[in-house]
Amino acid sequence: MKLLRTLALLPLAAAASQAATIEFQFGKNNPVGNNYDTGVKYNAGTLTGITVAGNISRSVELGLNVNYKHLATDAVTGLVGSTNLGVLNASLDLTYDINPRGGISPFVGIGLGYAWLSNLYDTDGIPVTTSKGLFTASAFAGVRFAINNKLDFTLTARDTHYIGLKNFDGSNKSNIQNWEAIAGLRYRF
Repeated sequence: MKLLRTLALLPLAAAASQAATIEFQFGKNNPVGNNYDTGVKYNAGTLTGITVAGNISRSVELGLNVNYKHLATDAVTGLVGSTNLGVLNASLDLTYDINPRGGISPFVGIGLGYAWLSNLYDTDGIPVTTSKGLFTASAFAGVRFAINNKLDFTLTARDTHYIGLKNFDGSNKSNIQNWEAIAGLRYRF
């Protein structure tokens, strides 16, 4: 009887092993708008990240996305030095696969998370923000191309909002919208 119970669990273990994925991501981020205090426009930067996910159902996936990017501005002569805020972002993402069985699979999703900021001073040593962390909300859409039965190539467009960035004096708050273009390699276990 014990052997039969063990054999009955084998299909569940096989299904669970197929339900996990890991994705390595590289891309560009393009913050929209200007630094609230100085009015200087944010520059585009690079993004690197990793997502570990598991399937909730055939079409729905829940994952943890961790990425690192920069929110940078140029120096303005006589006003402020250049800034290069480092942003480490972790978000819990819910993804819906529109065509989970096809070789080309479009998907959409949402994410909620938290971002940790570093390099809080500009090149002149003036504080850029008093925020050390921010809540984030994002929406994304993309497409996966099957390379083989274990590996996919992904292209994703993601819109992330950094909510409640405090000014250098701690008074007002502003939000930063960041568009991201991401390419990734996704491996299925």
